[in-house]
Amino acid sequence: MTTSRRGRLKWILASSSPRRREILSSLGLRFRVEPSGAPEPDCPHGQEPSRCAVRLARVKALAVGRRHNSGVVIAADTVVYCQGITLGKPCDEEDASAMLRRLSGRWHEVITGLCLYDCRRRRSVSGYSRSRVHFRRLSAADIDWYVSTGEYKDKAGAYAIQGYASLLVDRIEGCYFNIVGFPVSTFYLLCRRLKLLLLESLS
Repeated sequence: MTTSRRGRLKWILASSSPRRREILSSLGLRFRVEPSGAPEPDCPHGQEPSRCAVRLARVKALAVGRRHNSGVVIAADTVVYCQGITLGKPCDEEDASAMLRRLSGRWHEVITGLCLYDCRRRRSVSGYSRSRVHFRRLSAADIDWYVSTGEYKDKAGAYAIQGYASLLVDRIEGCYFNIVGFPVSTFYLLCRRLKLLLLESLS
């Protein structure tokens, strides 16, 4: 078992995402933040989005894990999938507006790939969570207003459900935390697969 000097697991979050930090902190988990710095290539055309999300999470986990001899790295990657198109992070306001027009009045899927890497045992486990989100029909004014808030920046699908975008959503199916970017239940199941004592790490 990978432990710190105090007998607790040493956790490393391979992400600068404030949403993921907030969710893990709300669980009482003590961790350090160490973004991977790994590039995030687009999903290849035709690739199943869940495979893409898991692959990108693994890239991040291994990039950080190879720097350490102990500890457990937590890495995640979220993609939005609508009408056969994978939506990553918008590059500018025009791109964000186009994504929101695509999501308007439709269901889409949010998939978060998750990877845990045990640095001492050099072993990893991966999985993903899938949720469905329905946007109400958005007017041009709705889209212009939301883009003007700047909340779309660095968000897959150009929105953050926990923020102003909550006004754009009328239905969800599945794990809410997955839509935010960190599926807590999947995290717990992966800890069990890796035989990590998660509950003993919570304060």
